[in-house]
Amino acid sequence: MTLKAQASSDAKTWAQEKLSQMTLEEKVLLLCGQDLWRTNPIPRLGVSRIKTSDGPVGVRGGIFTDGVSAASLPTGVSLASTWDKEVMRDVCQVLISEAKSKEVDVLLGPTVCIPRTPLGGRNFEAYSEDPFLTGKLAAEFINSIQGAGIGACIKHFVANDQETRRFFIDEKIPDRALREIALQPFQIAIRDSNPWTLMTAYNKVNGVFCSAHDFLLQEVLRNEWQWDGLAMSDWFGTNSVVPSLKAGLDLEMPGPIRRRGQHLIEAHNQGLVDLAYIDTSASRVLELLHKTGKSVVPDWQEGQEKADDLPEHRAILRRAGGEGIVLLKNSANALPLSDLNGKTIAVLGPNANRSVSTGGGSSNLAPHYRTTPYDSLKTEVASKFPTAKVQTHAGILNHRYLPLVDPAIMQDPESGSSGFVISLWRNMTHEGQPFMVENRPSSNLVCYDGLPPELTTGERYSYRGRATITPKTSGLHEFSLSSCGPGKLVLDGEVIIEIDRHWWSPKSALFMSYGSPEERVQVQMEAGRKYDLLLESVSREPKPYDLDYLSAELEREEVQDGGRIGFLENPGNLDAFFQEAIDMASESDIAVVVVGKDHEWETETSDMVSMDLPGRSNEFIAAVAKANPNTIVVNQTGSPITMPWIDDVSTIIQAWYQGQEQGNCLADVLLGAVNPSGKLPITFPQRIEDTASFDNYPGENDIVHYGEGIFAGYRYLDHRKIKPLFPFGFGLSYTTFEYRNIRLSSDLLSGDGQIEVEVDVTNTGSREGKEAVQFYISQVNPRLSRPPRELKGWDKVFVRPGETVTARAVLDKVSVSYWDDGLDKWVMEGNAEFHVIAAQNSRDDGVAATFHSGEEYQWVN
Repeated sequence: MTLKAQASSDAKTWAQEKLSQMTLEEKVLLLCGQDLWRTNPIPRLGVSRIKTSDGPVGVRGGIFTDGVSAASLPTGVSLASTWDKEVMRDVCQVLISEAKSKEVDVLLGPTVCIPRTPLGGRNFEAYSEDPFLTGKLAAEFINSIQGAGIGACIKHFVANDQETRRFFIDEKIPDRALREIALQPFQIAIRDSNPWTLMTAYNKVNGVFCSAHDFLLQEVLRNEWQWDGLAMSDWFGTNSVVPSLKAGLDLEMPGPIRRRGQHLIEAHNQGLVDLAYIDTSASRVLELLHKTGKSVVPDWQEGQEKADDLPEHRAILRRAGGEGIVLLKNSANALPLSDLNGKTIAVLGPNANRSVSTGGGSSNLAPHYRTTPYDSLKTEVASKFPTAKVQTHAGILNHRYLPLVDPAIMQDPESGSSGFVISLWRNMTHEGQPFMVENRPSSNLVCYDGLPPELTTGERYSYRGRATITPKTSGLHEFSLSSCGPGKLVLDGEVIIEIDRHWWSPKSALFMSYGSPEERVQVQMEAGRKYDLLLESVSREPKPYDLDYLSAELEREEVQDGGRIGFLENPGNLDAFFQEAIDMASESDIAVVVVGKDHEWETETSDMVSMDLPGRSNEFIAAVAKANPNTIVVNQTGSPITMPWIDDVSTIIQAWYQGQEQGNCLADVLLGAVNPSGKLPITFPQRIEDTASFDNYPGENDIVHYGEGIFAGYRYLDHRKIKPLFPFGFGLSYTTFEYRNIRLSSDLLSGDGQIEVEVDVTNTGSREGKEAVQFYISQVNPRLSRPPRELKGWDKVFVRPGETVTARAVLDKVSVSYWDDGLDKWVMEGNAEFHVIAAQNSRDDGVAATFHSGEEYQWVN
């Protein structure tokens, strides 16, 4: 018996022993969360609890808002851009250390849903539009995390690829598209790594919510793929009592209990659900406890979370960020920057002098520290070129919502520290003594973390947030408010904004879209004067609904409360502000324009409205390029953008969101300390109309049809012969590479066999570099329609100038099979002809070899 098999056997034995001692009530208690992040313990039997935490790009810990700081990693799309499994393993060592410092047992990641549209709000979290690349990278992540005894949670099963109406949308996905695109990354990762947990998606697939989808959870996941881990709901994503349990959803998250608990006990007592279903799911929770080492920790009390900012972690994240940055254009060889002594570099744009570490939503967290492009470039230039000058100017504003109040100008009137004091009452009238008073360091006053359970499951309450505001300048300043329940914003005793009803709006500035649209007001204020700012509000009114134990579509509850206060001091004449930056560009030798989006524009709960950069960004880039021919554009987004100025600039960098090392890794690439080797894991189309989902997104009447079928991402553009702006797999280097001499270990592939493909890669440039060699498969005259080529392997190699190395990949049944919806099986056609192409990107001709399949081979897992 292997060590993994023995560990699994030990976990099952321990789970059954504990289960045999439990009452029905205790078993049911295991099937739902205790609070926002933890499962329920059973103290009587010494059964501890499991602590979960977001997520794939950092371990936030047990507090969603205003918790201890954490290492902020490059986002998923940037990690995928490295095409480097070693980088993934190194980054996971940071996550492992961070999880241990916060006593986290299960990390809620990786995110492996396939970005279907460039407008997807969570695209930055995911790896790639390609299922093979996604699945293989996810397996590397899972194996690394679980090798340290921490559970990984692969998510979101399945096709959580749009935020628009995500709690209600019904995705009509054809069988082949479901298998070859949506399910395949999960199938690959589960086969290669066996994640201990899996999270279901919010949406429906073909009429059924994923949290109660018997076909997906039972037939595919457990029967076909033989997966035996724990399936949990996405947060507040359990849509039923009995159907979800019978379908195989083991754990309702988060707590306190909503769908299960006493409801499930009553359903069992009424004969609506057999005890065997309860026992099966309870045993999986117990097995997970054993796998994470909690079976020998009968004390379920936790220590204090720690913020461990370690030098070795900084180095890993700086390297990972640099390897993910993609050089898209360098036609004038402006990069790397050199001979800068005596020269002036202008770092311009809305993202030039601020930290844009990640997108928004559940993957957002408070980094240990922040870096900016301007600060990092200035520091590195000063150390190498002491007579060079680096200056900066934003030029434009591009915030989606008013910024949160600057911590430097706000003061908690009770503690004297920066921030707000928030007080909460167990009534709706702010009367008597508050039951909780605490400092909040920001003006994002979310009411959820730390509240008593009854206040997050229905009992209403009221709250006040107070701060003293001291503006730096005089003028007409602007305040904003988004609030979940009725509330008012009061400045020096005068109500300046009032929200008079409950809201649940997709235009809210609050996370989870539970608040009102942002309301704004302008107020005349004096510099240096102290103003009393008060937010007074009440919690939302819970929705009444009839609880039917057998219903598969219970009405969704609204659970989060709070308010968000924005404040912007008068920026003055914005046209003059714009022109100041253009003047700086014209007076400088080099202009580096840093544009993009941020956690407000790209975020969970909200899709983007356009592929365009926000505000006046495109106008600004064009104006800078006209003023300075040596203009370098740096784009920070997690999704493709339009580039109407592409012919006006010689140099373009796709920098993604790089976490806390954002500025440093960008400076490394600009100055040549790192030779860029990132390659796009997503296609950059020229326009939104060229994308596969354009005619079928975001759907109508809460139904969206996946009309593109299997032709997702680059497959669609190849199929329709549409030229992309930048193809999938594209990325330049400061050196050049040549491919030749492709060869195969055999020209015949059997169903249970393998073929090794090799190609020689020569560095024909003047400096060492890394190259991600991609292997695409193309079938000649397939029986069913197939994409012209599909990625089925890659190898990232390091090559010195003039050196030749060999890149390798292994081809097998997965490389050549398609899903035959007539047979409900994967099929490798018999005696079929295939080409394998070693290429630099999906549109590169590369070098090719031919092989054939043996007898027809059909398979399922």
